[in-house]
Amino acid sequence: MDIWPILSWLIAVALSAGAVTLVLLVANLAFTRFGRRTPWARSGWLRVRRPFGALLLSIALRTAVAANAEPGALREVGLHVLLIAVVVAAVWLAATLVLAWLEHTQRRVVSRKADDRGRRRAQTQMQLVRRVVAVVFVVVGAALVLLTFPGVERVGATILASAGVLSVVIGIAAQASLGNVLAGLQLAFTDAIRIGDVVEVDGTWSTIEDITLSYVVVSIWDERHKVLPSTYFTTTPFINWSRTGNSVTGTFLMSLDWRVDLDGLRAEFERVVDESGLWDGRSRSVLVTDAEGERLSVRVLVTTANTDDDWTLQCFVRERLATWLREHNSEALPLQRVMIVAPGPRRQHDGAVDEWQPARAR
Repeated sequence: MDIWPILSWLIAVALSAGAVTLVLLVANLAFTRFGRRTPWARSGWLRVRRPFGALLLSIALRTAVAANAEPGALREVGLHVLLIAVVVAAVWLAATLVLAWLEHTQRRVVSRKADDRGRRRAQTQMQLVRRVVAVVFVVVGAALVLLTFPGVERVGATILASAGVLSVVIGIAAQASLGNVLAGLQLAFTDAIRIGDVVEVDGTWSTIEDITLSYVVVSIWDERHKVLPSTYFTTTPFINWSRTGNSVTGTFLMSLDWRVDLDGLRAEFERVVDESGLWDGRSRSVLVTDAEGERLSVRVLVTTANTDDDWTLQCFVRERLATWLREHNSEALPLQRVMIVAPGPRRQHDGAVDEWQPARAR
């Protein structure tokens, strides 16, 4: 007879867990079959089944313990633990539903944007909103759990009474972290950078890979990933090549001799650009931008649809022009001119004596 209370309690818990498992299996089977015609219902069920199962299980176990456990300290502790489990599971389920709705809204908003710039902007903003909502649910869940403990109200009143001092202490201690959080929100909603933007950071071309509440991840062309605090992009000047679109203007300089055949160089340049198939048709030119000393600075300019094509086209044009200069206009290659003087007879004029006379230039 002494074992029966414990045995009845264990039987109630097992029956509760078995009932919840049966409900989940039936629901999973129904949504799997129904999902063949409506894929969105099946995908939604797959996202919520874990928090939904956790909520059902915690409620069933708490009901079983409350109905069968003997009064005492162990019963009170078990009920309190299961109450916390119910709160956590309910917040988890609510957060999953809200985040799933935000993700669906993000896909719908992004699909309505006609241009890539608008799609990346919407994706960046909605991603930051989802992360803020997730943080809010975590804070709310922690607050609800704390409220299950007796005496928390008095602690809360004490904290509110000293809120002035506490805010100053937290502000000083978490100044950098809070600054990064605010900077992350500023970047997302001021449209300074977006996921997929091409930026020049520390002299390196990079692509914005991810924007969080505290840091930004940029992907470099050689597959390295640089993690920068969000405040970097609000305090340090940087170049955003895709701020108003993906098209890029690429330039490079060539230092050539004055004897360069500019008409022939332009003709070869246009032929090479047309041959590449990467030019977007907006602009291309070969211009002498400086003439100083023994060199001409020739600027080569070409536009492309994106940064990948820009880098490839610049390398291709530079290589082909160098080959053409070497094979068809070798006198345009840079030369170093030196004046050589040779000793000669002294000549006297106007009371001065020349020790040397110049030889011919070479």
